[in-house]
Formats: sequence, C-alpha cells, structure tokens
Amino acid sequence: LTISNVSFSQKKEINKYFDVYPNPATDYLNIKFDDKSNIDNKSFSIHSLIGNQVNITIEKSPDNTIRISLQDLNSGFYFLSLTDNLTERREIVKFLKIN
Repeated sequence: LTISNVSFSQKKEINKYFDVYPNPATDYLNIKFDDKSNIDNKSFSIHSLIGNQVNITIEKSPDNTIRISLQDLNSGFYFLSLTDNLTERREIVKFLKIN
C-alpha cells in the first residue's frame, strides 16, 4: 500500500499594472494604471451578472486614471472587462455597485 500526498494549488495572478477602486462603488469606478501602461490601447466594458453589456461613460485623466460613471446602473454586482488591444489579453474584475 502506497499513500502519496498530492496537492494542487492555483496561483492567483496578481494584477500589478492597474488598480480598480472603490469597491463597492457608488457613482464612479476608477481604474489607475501604472506609469508603463498605455491607456489608449485599452478597451473597457461593463457587464451584468447575466452577461448583458451596459452603456458606460469613460473619462480619461492625465494621471493614467480612467473614471467610469456608474450613475445609470442599478445596485448589484457587475464585471469590468479590460482588454489590451495589442496583446488581446483580457482582465475581468468583479465589483459591487451600491446606492
């Protein structure tokens, strides 16, 4: 009889090139990029839990920050999808919208 201890682990990739705040959010969601990121090569979308894309308004700041208005959204959980248009790499962040 041989007993072996096998363990599996999933390393969660730590996203180091942007931060999303505040979470939970009320009126706006901010995405702060590191200095090396080119915001112009990024696409943003927000989806409900059932996958419907919602309309958003995006404002760019000179300090590598994107500000997304959430004022037209109902309270609940949403997914922010951020796509790098050059590498086609997509990051998805779950956030909570509260009133």
